[in-house]
Amino acid sequence: MDSVNRDSQESQENVRVFIRIRPLSKKEVADANENIIICDHKENLIVLKKNGEHTKPFKFDHVFGPNTVQLEMYRMVAYPIVEKALEGYNGTIFAYGQTGTGKTYTMAGNHLVPEFKGIIPNTFSHIFSQISRASGEKSFVVKVTYLEIYNEDVRDLLSSDPNKKLSIRERKDIGVYVKDLMGFTVDSIESITELLNRGNKNRVTRSTLMNDVSSRSHAIFTITIESKNRIDNKTTVGKLNLVDLAGSERASRTQATGERLREASNINLSLSVLGNVISALVDGKSTHIPYRNSKLTRLLQDSLGGNSKTAMIAMVSPADVDYEESMCTLRYAARVKYIKNCVKINVEEKGLIEGFELEIAELQQKLVELSMQEQKKEQKKKDRATSAEEKEKIKQTNLELEKTERMKAELEEKMALIQKKILVGGENLLEKAQQQAFFLESSAAELESLDKSHQQLEEQLNKKAAEKIDVEEQYSSLQEEDAGLNKEREYQRDLEALFDNNRLLVRESQLANLIIDNYIPQEYLKKILSHLIWNNETQEYQMRGVAYTGNNMRKRQTVNTETFTPVKFEMKQVYHKYPEKRREKPKEKRSMLKSFSAVPKSR
Repeated sequence: MDSVNRDSQESQENVRVFIRIRPLSKKEVADANENIIICDHKENLIVLKKNGEHTKPFKFDHVFGPNTVQLEMYRMVAYPIVEKALEGYNGTIFAYGQTGTGKTYTMAGNHLVPEFKGIIPNTFSHIFSQISRASGEKSFVVKVTYLEIYNEDVRDLLSSDPNKKLSIRERKDIGVYVKDLMGFTVDSIESITELLNRGNKNRVTRSTLMNDVSSRSHAIFTITIESKNRIDNKTTVGKLNLVDLAGSERASRTQATGERLREASNINLSLSVLGNVISALVDGKSTHIPYRNSKLTRLLQDSLGGNSKTAMIAMVSPADVDYEESMCTLRYAARVKYIKNCVKINVEEKGLIEGFELEIAELQQKLVELSMQEQKKEQKKKDRATSAEEKEKIKQTNLELEKTERMKAELEEKMALIQKKILVGGENLLEKAQQQAFFLESSAAELESLDKSHQQLEEQLNKKAAEKIDVEEQYSSLQEEDAGLNKEREYQRDLEALFDNNRLLVRESQLANLIIDNYIPQEYLKKILSHLIWNNETQEYQMRGVAYTGNNMRKRQTVNTETFTPVKFEMKQVYHKYPEKRREKPKEKRSMLKSFSAVPKSR
């Protein structure tokens, strides 16, 4: 009981985020597209460059280059999650990126060529290989479902009617589920691969300008692994979601119209909601996470912020024409790595294995009863006489015996089918799949033999790299802050200079108004104003014909005589004569002006 409680305790862990860079395509090479990606694989940093400028570095759990093989990716990304799913944890692996970056190749690949197998077919080999190596005290049931979300409709890819729309439901005991979604138990790599191929044939794909075989739907292949340990009678259930998201795309690039444009709009809408969910989870302040705004986010509710060990593979194009999309993908992925999930082992009281075992026990009891009835009828048949009447009864008994034999055969066949669903640890399940080699064993051995000191060194390196990025970001932010303060200081100085200039102009204006009001008679002021003209060349006022106004001291300027026409005044060059009579001043002003009047005194 204590072990169950200990295993049921929750542990928080971040979503692991990986970057995979696809190689330049033949068309991109022919069009002379440049590679805009710079990677530091030692510290798992990635930088984009455009017009000679570099973006700030993005750091992830691992960055896979264009030459990365499928098996290496599986070992780094999927292997730890599949191992935990076998122990009873939930796990999710999904690929994200713009259309044409290789998401389907990463998730599915080519199952016919071992080195080109993607994460999904390698997962099949991994699961059945581990069951084969498990102890005989463990029993397993492996169940799969396969669905797609096309134009916001959920469809069962394994159904006889894959176009039928299914609805999403939620229950307290099992959480979010798809009503009427068909589940199939599998007992070998061959059987699960057959179901995957059947579903892929029903999946919607189209050709666009950016991708010859573009996935127009989100696909979720789910493997449920139930395990029962007969020693402690403990049952665990691990659910593994393998998600191939449709690619984000711009209509201007794909030139999609009609139905293709509608598909793209629905794809981008669901991915936008996924982005909103990620932002809300990272922010940590939102009380409401908008899972219900999209069927994709609702089905992945446990995978993002819930009970699941989750890994995201962000697919990036290295071509310069895809700079905006690649930058968007990196920003998207950089937010995802801050999502925290509460992971715990799923312990069940009664699972599929117990149900199958009870059903087998009931069938065995029926077989025993039928066998007993058969023996009684055989005994009666021997004891009967050979008269005509008895012969008829013997014939009837023979028919009943044949019927009993058929019922026994049906029960045995049914029991065999149920027993086939329960996989016992230690069975060589790989032989049932025509000896399909599991190429991950060497990789698993490498993982198990990693030295602890090496792991500590890796952690220290990652910590130092994170500190370096933090320092660089802090240094950059301080530089920006300093530049902003310098601009603010310059603005303040300019503002103070304007204020000083304004105060000086106000003082000069007040002084001029004081002189005009107290020293220039009104009749002369009117004459002065009536004879003022504005000169556009000198940008100042000039007085016509009055000598002591300074008109004769006009500024000399060098002008082009060919284009300049001097101003000619049609008036006589005469001087105004002041009147002989002294102008009387008001008493209140006379005391202030005293003898400083501008009017000449009469002699």
